[in-house]
Amino acid sequence: MPDRRTGLDDVDVVLLVHREPPELLARHHAAVAAATGPGWRGRALLVENGALPRTSAAAREQLRTCYPEADRRVLTSRRNLGFARAMDLALDACRGRYAALVNSDGEPDPGMLRRLAEVLDAEPAAVWAAPAVHGPGEDDDPPGPPFAADELAGTALLVRREEFLAAGGFDPLYFFYNEDRDASFRLRAAGHLLLRVPDTRFRHPKDGRTARAVLLRAWHYARTIQVLVPQHEPRPVRATAAFLGRRVRSVVRHLRDGDLPGAAGIALATLELPRGLLAAAARRRRPWDGERLAAWLDRARRGVEVHAG
Repeated sequence: MPDRRTGLDDVDVVLLVHREPPELLARHHAAVAAATGPGWRGRALLVENGALPRTSAAAREQLRTCYPEADRRVLTSRRNLGFARAMDLALDACRGRYAALVNSDGEPDPGMLRRLAEVLDAEPAAVWAAPAVHGPGEDDDPPGPPFAADELAGTALLVRREEFLAAGGFDPLYFFYNEDRDASFRLRAAGHLLLRVPDTRFRHPKDGRTARAVLLRAWHYARTIQVLVPQHEPRPVRATAAFLGRRVRSVVRHLRDGDLPGAAGIALATLELPRGLLAAAARRRRPWDGERLAAWLDRARRGVEVHAG
């Protein structure tokens, strides 16, 4: 076993913002700062992903206040790139051995980053390590030793940065939702390990969901899952037919429960099914990989600004 860690300066932290209220960001950054610890000198990379002005102003203030000794950077995109594209650009702009990706509406335990880094230190074949995630709809695994997982969500991850980028990072095809599942499948197919570390935790309350937010989330999830299934299932035609049967039942269930925005989002996404099937077929013919990501990054860097925070 390697020696116990003495610091986290080789761990960078990616802080993605879009439309978060200032009070949520204050809670989030206070928790992340407690997890990095006093005197942390890693890179704190704020990603402004088509952010509202008040969100940007609040996030920049938290960046200066909460990480005074860090190498602070701000990556700004005037338009919303979605999660996958923003994270690929962020990981490319980091410098550390590891990078932490944590949702802005959640809070890590104080020891989470250190524990995840220790686990990756001890297992070179692992590219991702994730805590137990506590909140509505989350698995919240009971405390226990690390174990290999089939897939991990992007809610809270510690990433072995260079190795993940070399494996293709997140596929930009997935705008929002299921980019983490796609990457999980690709990483495991390449022989990498994904580790769940349930003796540390990330709290993810998912507060304040408006009808518009529910509709958009249902739409984004539905339009990406209808790419993921035919892309990765060994029998795509059969799997897609079964998937469509489940979708009909899902819409009926949402309507029965009075969730009209959720039902509408799923129905709208289904109109895009032909495009999704074509995209899935293209990825099956030519899988996403590190070489394709590098070419994509060369083009995408031109649309963002990176400067000191």
